[in-house]
Amino acid sequence: MEYTMERSLADILREERQIGHKGDGGWKAIAYNTTAAILSAQFDIEVSADNIRNRVKTWKRFYGIVSDILSQSGFNWDATKKMIIVDELNVWDEYVKMLELFDLK
Repeated sequence: MEYTMERSLADILREERQIGHKGDGGWKAIAYNTTAAILSAQFDIEVSADNIRNRVKTWKRFYGIVSDILSQSGFNWDATKKMIIVDELNVWDEYVKMLELFDLK
């Protein structure tokens, strides 16, 4: 398995959560700072706490989109392929029409 920065970020944040650096209000500053320092060293690039914070925000946004899709009838999660699948071919088209109708696209 290729060890990507994305995977490393997830692993580091998981460790930070386990040692108590994430509370009900979100990640503590030390979690962002520690994660940035570790990634900077691992990948020999400059990573800031703001970079980590922004990536976490992006993950949350993606999670919201996937959660919304999976809450709709006709969409399911394929655990083997790790992707969303549709029960019928027209399900995706109907979902896109709904987004356009409510100007959510």
